[in-house]
Amino acid sequence: MTRGFACGGGKKQTDRVPIKRASTLLRIALAVVSCCVIASPAAAQQEIKAPFGMQWGEPVARIKQVVTKAKAKVVEERTAGPREVIVVTGIVQEGLKRTLFYFTDGGLSEVELQYDREGWDDEKVAAWVATIKREADRKYGPGRIFADETGNENGLRHTLKAWMWPQNFVSLRLVHYVAQKDNEKMRRVSLHYVGQ
Repeated sequence: MTRGFACGGGKKQTDRVPIKRASTLLRIALAVVSCCVIASPAAAQQEIKAPFGMQWGEPVARIKQVVTKAKAKVVEERTAGPREVIVVTGIVQEGLKRTLFYFTDGGLSEVELQYDREGWDDEKVAAWVATIKREADRKYGPGRIFADETGNENGLRHTLKAWMWPQNFVSLRLVHYVAQKDNEKMRRVSLHYVGQ
């Protein structure tokens, strides 16, 4: 087969059609790929905000006011290093046992939600933690594991798993901790909203 273009009184092109067809197929393929990309954009990540409609940097007095309006109760106030902490019970949320509000330089800097599922075995709690993680992944993008350890010291066995969803100046952390010695067992599932 000759490949060429007609010049003057010219020859007919003999294999121009397959090249045209390949070019057309390539354009169609690119159009289909473009449509797929446009039709299914990556899920937009939500911004991590302080829970309960609070704002980072709010003063202790404002948080106490919100807690009182919610008919919850401040059960403890203390300092932890350079931070002030108020511990609150009675915020209505499934499985929530207590909430710790941390203040740095007088402004809200972290909220820790501590959960417990009394009567649940380890398997059920692990499945519940997996559900919380999936929901956070859906909202904030894939989390990364930042702690995964087990240990046994003087008969005290413990397991710690923790994930983090960092964003600009804030992060969410999910912590699952279990400790057992003989027949005594303690476990804690907590969510930490941290304004950095």
